[in-house]
Amino acid sequence: MKSTPVRAFTRIVYGAGGVAGSAVSAGLGMFVMLYYNRVLGVSAGLVGTALAIALLFDGVSDPLVGYASDKFRSRWGRRHPFMYFAVLPVAFLVYLLWNPPHESLDADGLFVYLICVVVPLRLLLTFFEVPSNALIPEITDDYDERTRLAIYRMSASWATLTLLAILLYGYWLRDTPDQPDGLLNISGYEQMGLVIAITVVVAMLVCAIGLHPRIPTFKKPPERHAWSVRGTVRGLMNAYLEPSLAPLLLGSILIAVAFGITGALQVYTFSYFWELDTAGISGLMMGWGVGVVLGFAATPLLSREREKRNVAMWMLGALALVEICFPGLRIVGLLPSTGSALYYPLILAFVVFEMAFFLVLIAMLASMMADVVEKRELASGEREEGTIYSAQLLINKASGAIGVWGAGLILELVDFPTAASAIEVTAETGRGLMLAVMVFCLVFYPAALLCLSRFRIDRAEHRSDLDRLRVRPSGTGTPGVSAPPSR
Repeated sequence: MKSTPVRAFTRIVYGAGGVAGSAVSAGLGMFVMLYYNRVLGVSAGLVGTALAIALLFDGVSDPLVGYASDKFRSRWGRRHPFMYFAVLPVAFLVYLLWNPPHESLDADGLFVYLICVVVPLRLLLTFFEVPSNALIPEITDDYDERTRLAIYRMSASWATLTLLAILLYGYWLRDTPDQPDGLLNISGYEQMGLVIAITVVVAMLVCAIGLHPRIPTFKKPPERHAWSVRGTVRGLMNAYLEPSLAPLLLGSILIAVAFGITGALQVYTFSYFWELDTAGISGLMMGWGVGVVLGFAATPLLSREREKRNVAMWMLGALALVEICFPGLRIVGLLPSTGSALYYPLILAFVVFEMAFFLVLIAMLASMMADVVEKRELASGEREEGTIYSAQLLINKASGAIGVWGAGLILELVDFPTAASAIEVTAETGRGLMLAVMVFCLVFYPAALLCLSRFRIDRAEHRSDLDRLRVRPSGTGTPGVSAPPSR
């Protein structure tokens, strides 16, 4: 039985949910280190520690929210009550994150403040991100349509990050006569916080309200669920140890951490290794935008009649190649000098292809995760989308938190200047920073490639899983019917 294609409107409103998560996570993963460390004077190690503490809470809250949304019963379905609940608190905490009372707090006080804001922000973001992400396998059971839904969300997410970066470097943090180093402009970060807060409210509501009419077509939770600590822990462990999910999760963690470290240090490497000013960095962010468009267009073409695992492995190999080899060429003196007309265009091309490869890769990973849902339903007799996708969200958060933490360690290792007044960075320090990033990529990406090679759900096995669920007798978990037709 062939699934009906998903309407463009459904893809768009589902994708809008990625805007909110990206607007919050991008700031935490890429800009919070720069702001609290270089601008506000908190040590890099303490900033990384604050995000690592938040990650410890995520390690408990994300699985619990996912599990709860699988079992929750209401007239608004399993997912939507959680999504609506998160909207206003997340926006308020985002504003507080970028508008701290820095004039009345010293570095230690700002460290405590950061913890008190980031921990509840992460928790409440989970209430939206896990249930909304988990809707992919509920919207469609089609092998390729799931990839299309994933690329819409990933593209919206990274387009948002790109636009924020362009505005941050090109407008809010631009160099001016009054502020020759725009990266140290406090008011720019504060203005960004207000814009992100407004963006979060709009994006979350578009996603939740846009998908609200589809609630009757989504899967229903068990009629009765006996809540207990032991039962919850057992259910989570059974899901996460699913043989088809474990290699995907481990590979995703390795990829996310490596890319998180490079992302957290990108403003440093752009400025002090590639020797670009804020105008040049803003231009590279436009290259990100081109990469998003390229990845969005390429994903359906690359995945057509191909196995998701194979496409993901190709993209991971290409990503590792460009992130290791291209800066390596400059270190050994094989790139044109900074004054050459070719220098900046080459960096721009590097950024475009880096983003395109990464976008296709993460879309494939999200779509592969959706295909594990039916495998788990066959094993447990219940739908566990929220539990499964809570692992994906935890990985995404880990990439930001561990990435910033790792970035902080690297900055300490290369003895990078911390205080806002220490504006001079030597070329040797910039090269040392980039070499450390390359070493991380050399370790993490090959290990991730090995993990992905062990993922076994292909197109034929997914079709077999659906057929087995359709003929499954009632009374053995979810009734044996096909997934609801996609609109």
